[in-house]
Order: sequence, then structure tokens, then C-alpha cells
Amino acid sequence: MPFKFSLQTLLHYRESLEHQQELRLRAANQQVARVRHLLDQMEARRQQLHSAQNHELILGTTVAELRFGLLCESELLRHQLALQQQLAVLEKARDQQREIFQQARRAREMLEGVRDQHFRLYKKQHERRQQRALDDLFLLRREYLRRS
Repeated sequence: MPFKFSLQTLLHYRESLEHQQELRLRAANQQVARVRHLLDQMEARRQQLHSAQNHELILGTTVAELRFGLLCESELLRHQLALQQQLAVLEKARDQQREIFQQARRAREMLEGVRDQHFRLYKKQHERRQQRALDDLFLLRREYLRRS
């Protein structure tokens, strides 16, 4: 008789939940990485703007160009601040999703532990039955040889 775990359906459900939560965690990590990449790009653009402004100041520039550069920089800073706030929200959501995923993993691991325990017990009982059958066969053979 093969091993059959009575809670296999529940274990399969727990595995499915864990997989769903893992996919959600990956999506949250991707969102955080995307916003961080945007922030890095914004910072690089701001540094480029500073270099260009310094170069223009050395060569000589008009007030209108200076004001436009400052306006661009302030807009970049405003957008960067909005991205930093969005990043904080996304990181918090990612951390919450990580906790949900870890709970799902613990629930699955606990059920797998129960299954493993049941399997060890099944195996032990199966080995005992096999040994009993061998013992019975030995005794029958011995009795048969004794009578012959």
C-alpha cells in the first residue's frame, strides 16, 4: 500500500499560496528597483545640469539661461522628492509583502513537517510488516522442514 498523506490537498493549497505571495514579493521588489533606478537617473541628470551650468558660467551666459537652469533644477528636485516619497511607500508595501510571504512559507513548511513525520511513521510500520512477513515465512519453512 503506497503512502498517502491525508492533508495533501491542503499542502498543495499552501504551496500555491506561497507561490502567489512570492510572485507578489517579486513584483514589489521590481517596483522598488524601478523607482530607485529613476532616482539614480534623476540624480545623474541633476549633476549633468550642474556641470553644464558651471561650464556656461565660465563661458558667460545670460540671466534668462541661468533662470531656466535653476527652474529645471528645482523641477528635478521636486520630482526627485516625489519619487523618494513613492519609494518609501513602495518599500513599506514590499516589507509587508515579505512578511506575508514568510508567513505563507512557515505555514507550508509546518505542513510539510507533518507530512514528513507521517511518512517516517508509515515507513517504520511498513518495515515492521515486511519483517513480520519474513519472520512468518521463516517459521513456516522451519516447521515444514521439521515435519519432512
